[in-house]
Amino acid sequence: MRLKLLLFCALVCLIVVLAEGRERRASSRRPQGLREQRITRNVRQGNRQSARTRPSSSTRKLSAVKKSSKKSQAARKIKNKTKAKTNASAKSKTKALTTQSVRSASGSGSTTLPLDFQQNFVRTTNNLRWEKSFLASRYGQSFATTTGSRTALTNTANMEYTCKMSIGTPKQIFTILPDTGSSNIWVPGPKCTSKACKIHKKYHPAKSSTYTKVGTAFAITYGSGKVTGTLAKDTVRVAGLAVTNQTFAMTTKEPGSAFVESHFDGILGLGFRSISVDNVKPLVQNMCSEGVISNCVFSICMRGGGSSKRGGALIFGSTNTTAYTGSETYTYTPVTKKGYWQFDLQGFYLGSTKVSGSTQAIVDSGTSLIAAPTSAFNKINKILGCTVTSSGECWMKCSKKVSDVTFVIGGKKFVMAGNKMKLKVRTTKGNTICISAVSDMGTSFWILGDAFIRHFCTVFDVTRSRIGFAASS
Repeated sequence: MRLKLLLFCALVCLIVVLAEGRERRASSRRPQGLREQRITRNVRQGNRQSARTRPSSSTRKLSAVKKSSKKSQAARKIKNKTKAKTNASAKSKTKALTTQSVRSASGSGSTTLPLDFQQNFVRTTNNLRWEKSFLASRYGQSFATTTGSRTALTNTANMEYTCKMSIGTPKQIFTILPDTGSSNIWVPGPKCTSKACKIHKKYHPAKSSTYTKVGTAFAITYGSGKVTGTLAKDTVRVAGLAVTNQTFAMTTKEPGSAFVESHFDGILGLGFRSISVDNVKPLVQNMCSEGVISNCVFSICMRGGGSSKRGGALIFGSTNTTAYTGSETYTYTPVTKKGYWQFDLQGFYLGSTKVSGSTQAIVDSGTSLIAAPTSAFNKINKILGCTVTSSGECWMKCSKKVSDVTFVIGGKKFVMAGNKMKLKVRTTKGNTICISAVSDMGTSFWILGDAFIRHFCTVFDVTRSRIGFAASS
């Protein structure tokens, strides 16, 4: 009995041992997988944990992209800021330049208007007769008597220096004669039927958005008769300088042949307001009062003769005529009576002979001649030995030698070569002769026209009421 019991216990123990051994073997095979699973889980967990701290390859790429994007954004921000500053600076500069341009366009500075020039022109006796008639109707001796102490000019026959001017919006461009011997602006109007108007540019108020009707009658007397018309207002521009609501005249009648033969459409008066028809405020005075030019002056330099293309310049707001004088040094003399640009000519010499002492003189860019008082004219002709005609010219051979002439102004001597005193003229018979540049108008004062200005640049100082002269180089 005991033996059976012992055998049963031994069998149970063997079964238990065998079972445990089998379990161990199975267990010994499972742990590797479990470890792998645990490792895998740990790796996954570690990856999940490290994902927060250590990026994966794709995460690193994404992070790099983000960083690159952030850097790009930062770079763009810096670039944009720099660009903004640059743009702001550029805008500021542009604004400054625009302002400067506007100031230049509206003034607040100066501008040069070229004078046009016709080459190899020979004036005729008819030209001279008309001009003398023109001067005779313009000037009165009583007015001149006093007790006082870069646009291009065109030179027609050394008689007409013209430049460009526009009126209206949009611009209507005209060829005009800059005239210091008058103070009004006039151009042909739409209703003018005179022959001169038919062949010259007309102003059309209906085509301008800035035109204002005035309607006041206008009339100005020339040698060929009265030029008549009506006043109007519009924007007038010369060389980029604009004056709004400038009063000017639209002509309805331009009598005679003088304006038919002229190369200009109208007149730009540059004299004082006191001689302005209908008391119209002249263009230059409006430029000054409206701040279109900061320096209230204008200058005229003329060139001409032979085949030269240079006509010179009319300069607004500046005395810088170095291109013609080589310097900005002027001899100034006061205006003795406001109206025309009138001053005291202290003396005139032909060679060493004193022809005239202190006498009143007027600078007139609207005439080609130099007109002398009758007594001075007679002395000059006697020295020259020329032949005086009934119409007041002094004819001579073109080969004749003429001594230098001297004008004394403001205590300084201005010398002009004697050969410049001779002007070529074609007669009605087709012959070419020479005459003296000095003519007789029966006045008691001198009229210094283009024959004088061609050799001496002239500054017209409105503010200080003075005239400055510098010899052209």
